[in-house]
Amino acid sequence: MSDHQHTALIVLCSLAALWALLSLFGVQVSLKYETGVDGCLSQVSGRDLCARAIQMKWVTGALVVIVMLLIGFSNQLIKKK
Repeated sequence: MSDHQHTALIVLCSLAALWALLSLFGVQVSLKYETGVDGCLSQVSGRDLCARAIQMKWVTGALVVIVMLLIGFSNQLIKKK
């Protein structure tokens, strides 16, 4: 893997982690303002927001771990010229 490819992969994974984190915040806001008596089902869309929040937590955590591994193992992944 070249240096440019490695950097691009880190940037893309970082942007995906940021997107997942912002999605998690959006779900948390929806949980606060769109739920009724049930506490998990959205009154607006009818979706299970608790399941979506758990899913986004796992996705965000996994992407952060991938970014950290890419940064940590950069010497082993980049071909030397």
